[in-house]
Amino acid sequence: MKRAMFLLLVTAVMVIGGCSKKDQTSTTSPTSQTTLLPARATAYVETNYPDATIDYILVLANSGAKFVVALNTAEELAFSGDGNYLGDGRNYHQGNHPGDTIPGDSLHGDTIHCWHHHGHHGGGHGIPPDSLSPVIKDYIAANFAGYTILNADYDSLCVNGLVKEVMIGKRDSVPPVKLIFSATDSYLLQASRFRYSDVPQAVKEYITANYSSYEVCNAAEKYILADNSVQYMVYLRLDRSHLRVRLLADGTLVCSQ
Repeated sequence: MKRAMFLLLVTAVMVIGGCSKKDQTSTTSPTSQTTLLPARATAYVETNYPDATIDYILVLANSGAKFVVALNTAEELAFSGDGNYLGDGRNYHQGNHPGDTIPGDSLHGDTIHCWHHHGHHGGGHGIPPDSLSPVIKDYIAANFAGYTILNADYDSLCVNGLVKEVMIGKRDSVPPVKLIFSATDSYLLQASRFRYSDVPQAVKEYITANYSSYEVCNAAEKYILADNSVQYMVYLRLDRSHLRVRLLADGTLVCSQ
């Protein structure tokens, strides 16, 4: 009888201990299930970050945000439970309620659903920064003093083929800098995201004349190549088809994919 009572007591202690641990919920819970995001949040990412893919999602507890979406560009976006954009996701990891926006981020508010169609969703296919060649690391050290490698991944760019996309940044530097290297580690270009409305008029005229049936993402990319020439990447959508169009500043087509 005494032994039975002892076992019951031990069991009760274990159950109470288990409940206590369960109640101490973690602030963040990582997942790659993009289906958890409200439609409004998904549309925001698709519209404003067509050059990026979602690596993972943090589901938050005890925070002013419900979700933090981590992109492969090292950016983090915070959203409320109903999908409203709240600002820089890094501000919400510890339960903060700042409600601010990413410094310099004005690419939001449009409703065209465009998205990056050539990358991966859910992570797992990146390049470990430590495995990048000394050629790439030396280039970054020589040209971007004080920057660190945030992450790296493979991509495919028309004309260039397989490339290595390397994101670098400084503390509190938003947004990070995207550098593109060839498969053999030669430096190709630096890419920066900005509004499609700010691309040269000749680029807009080419898109209008040749892709009038497509929706244009409100975010485009500016490429500064190794020879300091400038090109533009425009992201388009037609139903479920997605297209990237690369052009010179004078509207001359470089390639599309």
